[in-house]
Order: sequence, then structure tokens, then C-alpha cells
Amino acid sequence: MKVLHVLEYSRPNISGYSLRSDAIIRHQRKIGITTNQLTSQRYQDFKAMEEDVDGVVYLRTEESTSVLTKIPFINYLLHINHLAKRIEKAVLADKPDVIQTHSPMFNALAAVKVGKKYNIPVTYEVRALWEDAAVDTGKTTEGSFKYRMIKAIEQSAFEKVDAVSCICEGLKADIIKRNIPESKIFVTPNAVDISNFLPSHQRDTELEQAFNLSGKKVIAFVGTFFKYEGLSYAIEAMEIIAKTRDDIHLLLVGAGNELDNLKQQVNQANLEQSVTFVGRVPFEQVSRYYSLADVMVFPRESIRLTELVTPLKPLESMAQFKPVIASDIGGHRELIADGKTGFLFEADNASALASKIIDVIDDKALLEKVSEQGLVFVREERNWLNTAKQYLPVYERLTQ
Repeated sequence: MKVLHVLEYSRPNISGYSLRSDAIIRHQRKIGITTNQLTSQRYQDFKAMEEDVDGVVYLRTEESTSVLTKIPFINYLLHINHLAKRIEKAVLADKPDVIQTHSPMFNALAAVKVGKKYNIPVTYEVRALWEDAAVDTGKTTEGSFKYRMIKAIEQSAFEKVDAVSCICEGLKADIIKRNIPESKIFVTPNAVDISNFLPSHQRDTELEQAFNLSGKKVIAFVGTFFKYEGLSYAIEAMEIIAKTRDDIHLLLVGAGNELDNLKQQVNQANLEQSVTFVGRVPFEQVSRYYSLADVMVFPRESIRLTELVTPLKPLESMAQFKPVIASDIGGHRELIADGKTGFLFEADNASALASKIIDVIDDKALLEKVSEQGLVFVREERNWLNTAKQYLPVYERLTQ
């Protein structure tokens, strides 16, 4: 079985998207699938048209030079046609049995043009609904003309491809509501590569001293500072906690477009002694910062995007033997059984988060039990090999 993966971007860029793609490709290879992989013209941070990233060769797509790229909506059609030509070259060179495309929908529509021409089935993996992501990033508003246009384009992709995979049950349910047959949809859940995350039972003493965390109970977040991550609620919860506890500290690792707002919130609440912003850290150093945490916190806001999509970070935390406190949005409920593999609190409610932290932070036996159950969950269920196995029967059915 030969599969051509068509991606938005890839490693060496480090993000949840690129790491998921890389993991899928490597584990598909472990079960006997031969893969080739191509990034779209949206990814231009490359040095050669073929790049080897730790044994996985990614083909690149040159940027279009057409002046039409500046015209709204016309640029979508141009993007699809430009990428289709690149996909066609890869198809003629490698002759895949299946073209596996990944969000966004432009990749799917470009591949469909080629798939129809050469009678190759095309599957489309949805990681988030593009119109919802556009709302969250401020590119449009829900219900606007652009929102409806984007939704219609993605609907076209759902209808034209031969199969649709999605990363969670929430997305599957939403796609079914769009009158896409359930028989056409399969779930390929987010997971972790256990070998990349060693359980941490002791703090990194150098970092502990550097951030003055000795004797502190540390609540940590590692990730990108987007508004929907709800970090303002974590800071608000610390304002409540700090009134009665001076031994609990919030450690925020990462950066993003909300960083300045969050720092301002900390300053206004006079929480400089209770909250530390670490900034971005190299990927290979992240586990050192996880080691500082007594509990990981993921206070995502309840919006359409977060209710439908499951994140990776809680799973990574479980893989490192860290208990997780998360808002009770749909994306978290698919990953966390409250009181068993983690803890849930009412979304968009800083008081509820503060109460949950106070309830569990001093119960070492409970935290260890939950950490053990979370680790078992990711080891036995949410690993990339299990996810990779979900694709093969679909590919085999489509190529019969």
C-alpha cells in the first residue's frame, strides 16, 4: 500500500499539526504502509524542494507568483489549482494507491482534481473546521459571508472525497450533521509517542532554583498562548488562591498572541510573586519544565472550536506522569475521565478552577493515583500505533 500525504506544513516546523503528521507517517510505515509526503505552498520555510527530516523526506511546493493571489476568494481557486499541479507531479513520479490529505480543505480539493484524473481514491483528515479556526483568529465572524463561504468550500471537500477521517468524536458528530454519511467517516484520534515522554518523578533542581520554586506547589501550563486556551481564568484563579495560600505558584511555559494581555492581567492583580512567564523553550528541553509541575492546568474556554476538537497537550502531560486539571469542554471530556485520568472543572469559571486546585493539590495519594491511571490510558489506548492502524482498513476498502 502506497500513500501520498498532502499537508499544510511539516517538520522541522514544530507544532501540534506537524508533530501529529510526522507521528502518523512514521507509524503507518511501522504497519507496512509506504508513504510519500508533500507540503502545500502555504509552507515556505524550507531550504530545498526535498528535505529529509530524521528519515522522512518531505516534498515541497513553490509559492505561486500569480498577481491573483491578492484577490479574496479568487486566491482560493488559484491555491487549489497550483497545488493540484504539484500533487500531479508527485503522483506521476510515485504512483500512490491513495492520496491522504490533511486540513485545511484546499488540500483535499486539490487532490480530488488529481485523484479523478488518475482514478486514485482521496481521503481527507479534518483536524479542525476551518471556518471556526478563522473566527478564533479574528479573520472573520461567525455567520459572516466569509464564514459561510469557507464552510461551503469545506462542505464541498467532504462531499467530493472518498472518505473523511477526523481527530475526535465531536468533529465526527458535527460532520454527520452536515449530511455526510456516517459510513464515510472514521476517527483517527490524537495520541502520543510514549518513547518521547519519560515519566518525571523528580523536579529538575536547576530550574527549580532558577525560578525560586523550592517549597512551592506548582500549577503549570505548557503550550501556545491563544485566547481560547483560557489562561486568563488560570490567572484569575491564582488571584483567588493567593488570598489564602502563598505556597501555590502558576508557571506558564510558551508564548503567543495573548502574552501581553496575560502579563498585564498579572501586573494589575499584583500577582508577580505567584505567576511566572517562562517564554518559549526548545522542544528537547520541554520535559525539564514538565518536571516542575505538581499539576498541569488546561482551562480552555467553551467555544465551538474547543467543544469539537481534542488537544494534544493533556495527553502529553499524562505521558509524563502529570495529573491534569482541565475545563469540562467537549474536547477535554473525550480525553479525561473526571477523578480517574484527570480532573474537570466548569469551563469559563475561575472560581471553580481555584476550588478544584485547592481540593486536590495537597492530596499526594490522589494525584499519584490519577497520574498512574492517566499514564496507563495513553500507553494502552492513546498511542500513535493504535491511531495509525485506523487508516489501513479504509485504504484497503477504497482500493479494492
